Amino acid sequence: MKISSIGVFMGSQSGNDPQYIEAAEELGKRIALKKIKLVFGAGKDGLMGATARSAMEAGGSVLGISPRNLAEEAFGASEITQLIEVNTMTDRKQLLMDNSDVFIVLPGGFGTLEEIAQVISWSKIHLHDKPLALFNVNGFYDKFWAWLNEVYEDGFVSEHDMRCIQMFDSIDAMFEYLENFEG
Repeated sequence: MKISSIGVFMGSQSGNDPQYIEAAEELGKRIALKKIKLVFGAGKDGLMGATARSAMEAGGSVLGISPRNLAEEAFGASEITQLIEVNTMTDRKQLLMDNSDVFIVLPGGFGTLEEIAQVISWSKIHLHDKPLALFNVNGFYDKFWAWLNEVYEDGFVSEHDMRCIQMFDSIDAMFEYLENFEG
């Protein structure tokens, strides 16, 4: 699969483990070096800010999508390649989905969890056929992955529903999965 854009969902906070920031910076750099556009929620703080700054420093293209009520927490239009301001979080999520060929998820909180659920549920009802890769930095998604497998084993989701989501401990393995994904 030829990837031209990657939607990255992640925390607007940095978390307590320095490995989260390191992974965010490495991911931003890797996306830029692969000449792929980074699409994200435009936050200038936490993992969002680290990923976008790293991509920009490596010469990448960065699209930030921010609701107007969070504009003071977002990158300015001159700081990233493109900034789109929208009226609502619903509009933001729609544009994040529309402007991304694939998705990567770094550690994050409730907003990140909501974005994961939306990508999975929209795939289930055939609104898209795009893969989602959980970047399991320092075991962050181990328990979530165990829960996903439990709901699969208990018959609440099908094998078809699970095909769009995978978990990875390394950037190389994650990119190999995304680049070879066949929907």
